[in-house]
Amino acid sequence: MANDQTPLLPQPKSPQVLSQQARRPRRLGWKTLSIATLVTFSISAIPFLRSRQAPVPDVVDHDFGVGFDLTFPYGTAAISYPNGSIVNIVKTDASASYQEVLTRLSLDSSRHLHPPYNSLDDYFHDRPRQLARAARKAAGLPATSDVGELAKFILSLRSSVETHLGGRKISGAAVTIPLLAALYQEDLEDAFEYASLIYIPHYPYWSGGLFYETGAVYVGNGFGLCSNYTDPVACDHERKNPPHQPVNENVLSVSYTRGLLTSTWASEGMWFSWPAPEGPALADVDLGWDKRDENPNEEYYWAAVRDAIITPVLEANKYIRRETNKVLLHGEYALNERFQHVLREAVEGVLPNKPEIFALDPVYSSARGAAEMAKRVHWSYNHTTATVESGT
Repeated sequence: MANDQTPLLPQPKSPQVLSQQARRPRRLGWKTLSIATLVTFSISAIPFLRSRQAPVPDVVDHDFGVGFDLTFPYGTAAISYPNGSIVNIVKTDASASYQEVLTRLSLDSSRHLHPPYNSLDDYFHDRPRQLARAARKAAGLPATSDVGELAKFILSLRSSVETHLGGRKISGAAVTIPLLAALYQEDLEDAFEYASLIYIPHYPYWSGGLFYETGAVYVGNGFGLCSNYTDPVACDHERKNPPHQPVNENVLSVSYTRGLLTSTWASEGMWFSWPAPEGPALADVDLGWDKRDENPNEEYYWAAVRDAIITPVLEANKYIRRETNKVLLHGEYALNERFQHVLREAVEGVLPNKPEIFALDPVYSSARGAAEMAKRVHWSYNHTTATVESGT
């Protein structure tokens, strides 16, 4: 028998009490309800998000070419017409979020696996990232937040072009970019898809996948083009026997803007509809025009600019001597007097042949080159490849 010193043992509950507890509904916590509501809303929003996204057109349905240059910290657009005229459409400053994306993508630390892969192991290691991109696209979202920023900027440039055309919709464009460490073909393809535009630097229009600014500026300065793109036979003859330039030549392409200095050494030539591969390159967001006052002494800044300009040339000539035939300048500050002086010092100090410097319409030359190639590439596809595939 229990006394005051002995604790009472717990008494078993009666069956009636247990039955009442079993019938009492269990209350869901507010966190559980919130998660359930969020999941339900997210699933129900997918058809809405997907319905807002217009489909990518099947074909480029205009005979003019549209070119975008996604540089830093701005973008430009141009149109190339069949009569040979090229019109500069717009120069648009980019948003702070876009600038943050390109700053990050310029860093070697931002590199990651991406298609095309070098091995089967790379493919499998990248599958989780690819599945995540596919899931976002299936839900009507950009493949990544970076793709979303690129798409917004592309849509802004597209809007300016269509306004210039009196409201006519464009179906595709060629885009050119600086050579940044972690800006990949898949990002541009997905950005164009989200913007409901055909990405022209891609099969079946164009083999190559990426059209870098060096090639675009080369074209924008009038090089690498046959005289009549609507005559494939004559174009092929000019490609093999260029009348006004070598079949191949080495160029140094330098871009100088408020936010970026790039220097690229590459081989260009009569490629017509083929984006040439880039060679040694440097891109530095700490050497743009706006950074010149952030050094204790401005001369340190200009010394760094001088070294950056010539570094790709030295890399290209590390094991075998190669002549540089042309220097191409572009970007909003490419014609700045102090920059021109530093550039000539760098070039003349390393290149004894003193190559000629070209800087035709430096703010728009990349977009103009992209527009010209867009016009030629989809004309060639519509009049040759598509005809062959259709059997007509």
